[in-house]
Amino acid sequence: MKYLFFVTKPYSFPILEPIQDTVNTLNAGLVYWYTASSARDYQPPGPQLFTSAEVIEYDPDAILVPGNIVPHIWPGLKVQIFHGIDDEPKGFYRITGFFDLYCTPGPDMTTRFKQLAQLKGHFLVEETGWPKLDPIGPMVNISDTKKRKLKKIYGLDSNQPVILYAPTFPPKYTSAPDLFLTIKGLKNRFQWLIKFHPLMNREVQQRYQKISNSNFIICKDLNIINYMSVADLLITDTSSVAYEFLAFNRPIITYRAIARQDKGINIIAAEELIGAIDRAIAEPQEFSENRAKYRNQIHPYSDGKSSQRIINSIQKIIESNSIQQLKPKPKNWIRKRQIRKLIEA
Repeated sequence: MKYLFFVTKPYSFPILEPIQDTVNTLNAGLVYWYTASSARDYQPPGPQLFTSAEVIEYDPDAILVPGNIVPHIWPGLKVQIFHGIDDEPKGFYRITGFFDLYCTPGPDMTTRFKQLAQLKGHFLVEETGWPKLDPIGPMVNISDTKKRKLKKIYGLDSNQPVILYAPTFPPKYTSAPDLFLTIKGLKNRFQWLIKFHPLMNREVQQRYQKISNSNFIICKDLNIINYMSVADLLITDTSSVAYEFLAFNRPIITYRAIARQDKGINIIAAEELIGAIDRAIAEPQEFSENRAKYRNQIHPYSDGKSSQRIINSIQKIIESNSIQQLKPKPKNWIRKRQIRKLIEA
């Protein structure tokens, strides 16, 4: 089986890499990467194709995409993996008409996409779990001793709580500008790991960078999972990271969350942050039942085998030839031309 991973945003690399690892471990085929748009500035973690002609010659059986678009002229089953596991952003359930298969992370999303599949008739839906979370399993129930050792690796005081702040990037939803002065005032009271989205406004990032020190660390890695493992508390907004962090069953503070506001403490003003932090540290189990409820709805898998389920689903659909029974996709010529320009740029 030949796979192509199509990536247009840098944050997509950690989403797809566990699938590559699984393919290699199972000796289940070949994997090549193709980067476009802002992802072109990054080196993918595997062999790469550079032109549309190379893709056509490679002739992939499946193209896996954690974004909303994929070139229709390329051969292969077009598979949507998703760039996040939350549906807070507006338009999350908008069907672009480019995909044959949607691999959903959990029951909530599966239900919605199966309803849309029945309505539109031109794609299939399989619930597989989300591959980015495959490595979390061994980290979730680590002992306090191992957690203290991990904190030391990051240069943190192993006996003090660690706050992970991971805001989203769209100006309409991000908390980073609003919370800056409050966080600045608290930077020496707590230990902080700051993980920005790769597309976060550069000026905003620089404001935080200027106040960084040994107690206030700006994290550079694309993958946030290792930082989650040492964090005692997450602060975010509408970012999907809130739902990724549910696996750890640790406190969450959100700033103006749109959905599922009771997954933690939701604040609407910056001055509420310090009280929320003190409350979360003092009562870490306060929202534990809610966290478990939403985890089961959004991503109930903790076995680290979502990548394998994706591979199995792709193989099953290709072997059954069930795609041939679907209705034709919408023409969407204007968007298709835009995508061709993107890959030819």
